[in-house]
Amino acid sequence: MKKILSGILYLALAIPVFANATSCPSTDVVTDAPQFQWSYDSAGDYYSGTLIMDEVTITLNNGETLTTRAYAQAGSAPSVPGPTITMAPDKKYVLKFENRLAYQPLSSDHNVFKDPNVTNLHTHGLHTTGDTPGDDVTRIFEGRTGGDYVFDITSDHMGGTFWLHAHHHGSTYLQISSGAFGMLVIDDANDGIPANVAAMEERLLTMAYLDPSVAGTGGDMLVSGTLNPGWNVNGTVDGNICMPANTWQHWRMLVAAADVKAKDVVVGDQCEVALLARDGVWRTMVPKDLTTNTLSLTGGSRADIAVRCSADSTLTVGNTVVANIYADSSLPTNNAAHPYAADGSSQWASFRPSYLRDLRNEPVTNFETVNMGARTINGSKFDINEPTFITQADGVQEWNVKGATNHPFHLHVFHFQAQTDCGAYEAGEYYDTIAASCNVRFDLNPQTSTVFDGKTVFHCHLLDHEDQGAMGYMLVQPAPGTIPAPTYPTGAGFMEKYELDGGPAPTVPADPSGLAANAVSSSQINLSWADNATDEDAYQVEQSSDGINFSVIAVLSADSTGYSDTGLSESTEYFYQVNASNAAGNSGYSNVTSATTDAVGGGGDPVSVEVGSIVVSTANAGKGKKTGVADIVVVDDLGNPVQGAVVSGEFSGDINEIISASSATNANGQTSVGTTQSAKVRRLTFCVTGIVDTNGILSSFSGSVCGSL
Repeated sequence: MKKILSGILYLALAIPVFANATSCPSTDVVTDAPQFQWSYDSAGDYYSGTLIMDEVTITLNNGETLTTRAYAQAGSAPSVPGPTITMAPDKKYVLKFENRLAYQPLSSDHNVFKDPNVTNLHTHGLHTTGDTPGDDVTRIFEGRTGGDYVFDITSDHMGGTFWLHAHHHGSTYLQISSGAFGMLVIDDANDGIPANVAAMEERLLTMAYLDPSVAGTGGDMLVSGTLNPGWNVNGTVDGNICMPANTWQHWRMLVAAADVKAKDVVVGDQCEVALLARDGVWRTMVPKDLTTNTLSLTGGSRADIAVRCSADSTLTVGNTVVANIYADSSLPTNNAAHPYAADGSSQWASFRPSYLRDLRNEPVTNFETVNMGARTINGSKFDINEPTFITQADGVQEWNVKGATNHPFHLHVFHFQAQTDCGAYEAGEYYDTIAASCNVRFDLNPQTSTVFDGKTVFHCHLLDHEDQGAMGYMLVQPAPGTIPAPTYPTGAGFMEKYELDGGPAPTVPADPSGLAANAVSSSQINLSWADNATDEDAYQVEQSSDGINFSVIAVLSADSTGYSDTGLSESTEYFYQVNASNAAGNSGYSNVTSATTDAVGGGGDPVSVEVGSIVVSTANAGKGKKTGVADIVVVDDLGNPVQGAVVSGEFSGDINEIISASSATNANGQTSVGTTQSAKVRRLTFCVTGIVDTNGILSSFSGSVCGSL
């Protein structure tokens, strides 16, 4: 569902007005997680992008810190939660995954806590294959390895709210407890949603319980910090959710917690709440008014709700207020947006794809019982060589799930329908995670449903129990019409697994060499060196006044071969050295070199143009993206500003773009260049590769002088 601006006139809804709605504070505001960006390959008709897991130290809004493992899009810093991934039905996606953590060999132990730096991905709730290269949680990536996932989203996939998280058996509990998760949304634009429902502004709210006390689990030596165990919303502790007073919004809510049984999620009584969907599936009849503003959710559960607040309120999980809600009367309202049918009060019937149809009156071809234990399912611990069930793809399945109140049950690949009311779960509605004993059904007949053959994992969603054995799987036998594992796009070079940067045990980069320094004016020295490394992440440039005591003056992007040191004193000798770095550490230093700046006024008439300075920055482009900007000063070889010079160069890093010609420099020698592309920018370098004096007086510059963020 997208926010839609509409000129259609809708039936006005009665709106209560209270005087105690206040303006939202400017601090501790709950904001959205970063949005994952896909690239489209028109020749192969697929989308691709790279997701990484890496080490990061996060400082939360309350000043507490957490050093952990977290997800990010390649080129961006890891975050908790990780980036929100959005996909659409009837499209193919290749998600390249890189585990950039330090390499650790796999443990041969089983059903124990282990392998803290080994990880993978699980697209929780997605109706997709459980086999490689799809959502196969038995596929693993040690540190410094990667592999490519394929998701063929079926044309009948219902839009909804899902999530993505780490799921290596043995480290799932550790990694989710410390932040390895993010939200996943399937676009519901084709689900036949009423326009007034689609018009509600969406809020994506990950209610996460971070628990740094898991440090040390399974040999972990990374998790640390001052953060106390507790709840946050989108990474903000005791944050403020700002919304227009008296306006309906669509909240996509996720409980991201590794060890949480069913808890009441409560929106305060100054708000109205209506239930739209559970676990990524629209209710059969939408919405259901929640008169107590309360939902029972367990770890891994999602709920889509419509919320309208007339005054300030709170959002509570269990007995803990996790966020304040501010109904800001100064924000614009949208009376056309509401969760009901067009008449403003009735329910509307959601579109039901075949795999989510009502099965309550259909014949059942196979019955199974699932007994959820503390560390077992049906009395056995997980064994990849022993499926719990081997099932024919020939009809409706009914499972009697027992013991799930204390050991919440989650089924991969297929949603299941509750056959009767069981606890907080309604007869006829579909779920993928339940915390109640319940009879459930799902259809494995490929003639009447969308059926994937292969592995379908299920487990206790108290993830410390899952890691220690409370997991099993159903092996669905191939049959005419079942969907097998997806394939990679032809000729695109995608692989199931590969090593990063030369292998699981990375080495430090090769030393740079041939460092040379050239004084070009009384205030500038240009440096150049040979880039001998193929695996560096950055270069550090260090300066000294005595050739002994050095300090870092610049950190440049990978592949840099030059730097312009400006703002120097005249007639002064400066010493330099350069090294490279990556995740394994720093290279050795280059040779030490020096140069002496010119005297002011010395050197006779100027003969050439030079780079005086480069300042790289960004400009907001909307939706969290930025464009690159470089401000350049051009001087002559005596240090005087040059008017009428034109600069060419290249941006690299998170944006790669060639600038063929700038506007001419002004009387102060200044000009600016910018990118047409935009991205979520963390690293950006601009290198001047040419300068031409359009006055025809001074000789041109060619080479490479760079500046970085």
